[in-house]
Amino acid sequence: MGTDRRSDDLLDVVRRARSALSTGRSHGTRVGTREALTATLGELRALVDEATALQDEVLVGLVALEPERAEDGTVREIRKAPGHVALDAPAIVSGVLCLSAIAAEQRVRDAVRRAADGPEGTPTETGLGGLHAAMGQGRLDASRAHVVAAELEECPADVRRAVVASLDEWFEREDATRLRRRVRRLLATIDPDLLRQRAERARSATGLRRWVDEPGVDTWLGTFPSEEARGAWAAIDALAQRYVDDGTCARIDRARARALTDLVLRQATVSTTVVEHDAHPVTGALLDAGDALATTAYRPGAALAALVRARDGHCRFAGCSVAARWCDLDHVVPWPAGPTSALNLVCLCRRHHRTKQRPGWRTRLDPDGTYTVTDPTGRVRRTDPPDHLRDRPPRDLPAPDDLAAPPGEPRLTVPDGPHSDVEHALESRLGGDRWGRAPCRVEVHRPSRRFTVAPTGDHPPRRPPTRWPDTPPF
Repeated sequence: MGTDRRSDDLLDVVRRARSALSTGRSHGTRVGTREALTATLGELRALVDEATALQDEVLVGLVALEPERAEDGTVREIRKAPGHVALDAPAIVSGVLCLSAIAAEQRVRDAVRRAADGPEGTPTETGLGGLHAAMGQGRLDASRAHVVAAELEECPADVRRAVVASLDEWFEREDATRLRRRVRRLLATIDPDLLRQRAERARSATGLRRWVDEPGVDTWLGTFPSEEARGAWAAIDALAQRYVDDGTCARIDRARARALTDLVLRQATVSTTVVEHDAHPVTGALLDAGDALATTAYRPGAALAALVRARDGHCRFAGCSVAARWCDLDHVVPWPAGPTSALNLVCLCRRHHRTKQRPGWRTRLDPDGTYTVTDPTGRVRRTDPPDHLRDRPPRDLPAPDDLAAPPGEPRLTVPDGPHSDVEHALESRLGGDRWGRAPCRVEVHRPSRRFTVAPTGDHPPRRPPTRWPDTPPF
C-alpha cells in the first residue's frame, strides 16, 4: 500500500507541474528582454532534462514489474530488482509513449542503463549512472547522454564510469559532436585496444538498408569498409560530375544519387515477380473466400500461410515492422478451440508472439483483417492490414507512362503505395522506358486458387477475380 501511495503522490506532482506549465504559457513569450528570454530558455532546457531523468526512473520501476499467475488463476505483480526488464514491458511502453517497437526497446534499454546503475564491482553495475545524475541536475539532455553511452557500448563498466566522470565538467557546455570526440580521445588514452576491437566489429557489421521515405522517394543507409568506399565514391563522383556538366542533373548531390543507381544497374540484371490478387472492399485486406483454405490441423497449409503473410505484410503488433516472412503464424484463439484459418491466424514476430501469451494481454482479429491488442493496463491499440485496393493509381492521376519524366527531373509515384519508383515501374511498364533503357526480366506467376471481392464506390473497379499462389510472394 505504501508503494501505491507514493506512486499516486508522484502522479499528482507531475499533473500539477503540467498545470503550472500551462499557466506559464498564458503569460506570453513574445515580450521581454533578451536576457530574460534567454534565461527562461535555459531553465526550460534544465526542466526537460530533469523530467527525462524522472521518466527514466519511472520506466525502471515499470519494467521491473513481472506478472505472475497464482494457482487460483488470479494475476499479481511481483516487483523485481531495478534493472530487470519484463518480457512484455517494451510493448506496454510502446503504447504509452507512441513509439515503434524498436524505439520502445531502445528507450527502455537507455533508461535501465542510466537509472539502474548498480554499485561498483557488482553484476548490476553499468557505469552510466553519472549520465543519469547529470540529467537529474538539468545539465545533460537525453540525446547527448545517448551519444556518450553509444560510444561506450563495448567498454567494461569501470571504464564507462571513469570516462563519464571525466566528461562531467563538459556536460553543460559542449554539443554531442564534441562530447563524442572527447570520449574517443579518453578511450585512446585508457585502452587503445578497445578502439581497435570496436573498429573490427564495425567493419564486420557493414551493410546497406533501404526504406520508403517521402512519397516517391526511397532512403538508403549504408556503411562500408573505408578502402572499398573510397574507390566506389571516386567512381560515383566522377560520373556525377559528368551529369552536372552535360546538364543531366542540376545539383551534384542529385547527380551522385543518379550515378550510384546507374552504376549498379549496369552491373546487374533485375528480376521481379508480379502477383495479382483481390482484397476486402472495406480495408483492402486479402481474404480467403468461403474459408476454403481452413484446416483442422494445427499447422496451416502452404497456400493458407502465403495468404496470411501477404495479407499482413509484417508483424501485426502496433509499432512493429518485422517482415511477415520472419514472423510466426499465431492462432488468435488458441488451437484447437480456435480454427486454423485466415480468420484466426495473424503474423507476429517471436517477441510479440510471446508477449501476447503473457497474463493480462488480449487480442482480437476482425473479419476485415483489423487486429486489436489490449495490454494489461487496458490501453487498446489497433492495426489495419495493408490496403491492396490502393496499389493502383487513383482515378484522378494519369496512367503510369504519363508519370515519367526525362532523366534528371522529378518522377511521380503512386501516393501511399508500398513500392518505390523502380518497383512501380517494373510492375506497370514491362516493355522498357521512353529513353531506350532495356526492360528487366519479369516472371509473372499465375495464381492457382480463386478469391473474390465486391468493389464499392470508394474504390475503382477491380480486375476480374484471379488466383492465389501456392508459395509466398517474396
